[in-house]
Amino acid sequence: MAYECITVRPLAGALGAEVGGVALARAHQDNRVWGEIHQAFLAHQVIVFREQELSLDDLLAVGRRFGEPTDYPFVKGIEGYPQIFEILKEPEERQNFGGNWHSDTTYLPKPPLATLLHALETPSAGGDTLFANQYLAYESLSAGMRRLLDGLTGIYSGSLKRYGGRARMHGNSDTMAHQNLTGADGYEAAHPAVRTHPETDRKALYVSRTHTLRFQDMSEAESQPLIEFLQRHATRPEFTCRVGWRPGTLTVWDNRCVQHFAINDYHGQRRRMRRLTVGPQVPA
Repeated sequence: MAYECITVRPLAGALGAEVGGVALARAHQDNRVWGEIHQAFLAHQVIVFREQELSLDDLLAVGRRFGEPTDYPFVKGIEGYPQIFEILKEPEERQNFGGNWHSDTTYLPKPPLATLLHALETPSAGGDTLFANQYLAYESLSAGMRRLLDGLTGIYSGSLKRYGGRARMHGNSDTMAHQNLTGADGYEAAHPAVRTHPETDRKALYVSRTHTLRFQDMSEAESQPLIEFLQRHATRPEFTCRVGWRPGTLTVWDNRCVQHFAINDYHGQRRRMRRLTVGPQVPA
């Protein structure tokens, strides 16, 4: 589409775009601008804004343009802003947050439609995030595989057992000191293995090695080969884009049709981000 209020530059052939020409902190009430931003969000699935100075209130206001802010069950938010928390990896730490392919909190009954991540401090190099288009992942499967998946329900878990547990994945930084890890195994939900986007009507693969424990009416042992195949397929290079961060970068992505992976290649350097998820929806 043609944009009159913003500029939109695609990042890759599969998905992703940089959006320019807007200072989000001053555009809260401009419905025309936000209409175009929303169209770019649906068209590109991952949108990146550079050089954005955003207070906590600004970040909440931007998030509400996409959906109602949601809680994250395992980390205590910033005081006064319970839905926002900081992701911090210190130079001496080796493990990062989100270093596995996934869509956010698929183990909840109503996962968020979008995630916002605002960079405050970034390493001199590294710390990028990969994104994968799950529309293309589904549409490129054979007709027989699509028929199989269209009838499957996935069981999604918050336990992260395959990665040694949630505590290991969250590291040991001060910002993670208030984790509520009790009952992680109890966070479990059933959702379609293929979900239909409520705004675009396109089907997207909704399976990840990280959170899909098994398929309904199947054992974990029976489910794992198919989950592994789908994970490899869903993140083929031609389905991906890569976002590099610098202070002031805000990236918003559509969890209904995107997986992401935080690359852990900046040991010895500090990386500090603020994260907010919005728009709880029941996948269908």
